Amino acid sequence: MTRTDPLSTMTDRRNPFSAVQTVRLFDDRLEAWAGETLARRIALDRITQVRLAVEMAGQSQQVVCRVTGPDGEIVFGSRRAEGGAFADNVEAFQALMVALHAALRPRFDSVEFLEGQSLAFRLTMALLGSAMAGMAAVFMVWFAWVEESALLAFAGFPFLLIGGSLAWVFRPARPLVYDPEKLIERFSKPA
Repeated sequence: MTRTDPLSTMTDRRNPFSAVQTVRLFDDRLEAWAGETLARRIALDRITQVRLAVEMAGQSQQVVCRVTGPDGEIVFGSRRAEGGAFADNVEAFQALMVALHAALRPRFDSVEFLEGQSLAFRLTMALLGSAMAGMAAVFMVWFAWVEESALLAFAGFPFLLIGGSLAWVFRPARPLVYDPEKLIERFSKPA
């Protein structure tokens, strides 16, 4: 028999332009609601991946949890957009994240628990960084040899550094696997 009351609930808003969503964890499913409308439901026995990643939230960073199954993806984060800024949502996020991992205990072997950005995101960012560095290099060579202006050529150097740094930081890499039991243990302890 499944419970009708949720094990854990949190409200989240991914960005200032999106609707407020309520994420509810039940003993057999995870749901995302936009107001009174069910936006997505994933049965716990159909979850294939849980990914934790650090993403930007305005001027600061947040931890985002992406829960994936054949029925789609439910995303919630440690900060939420409020009145044009991002507010702290860590307590509700942590409670939901720990409850979700605890609910998945019987399925630890069949769910991928990953850290970091997806390969598609990393490739996109690495390609953008490479393109920026490449354009900066062409700009620098053009002004150094064709226009014979070392000063204007040097103006491309910061863009070469930024693009190269982006390409290096987001270079494709093997995903990092984390231990869900250690996550539960670490974040269940009172601060």
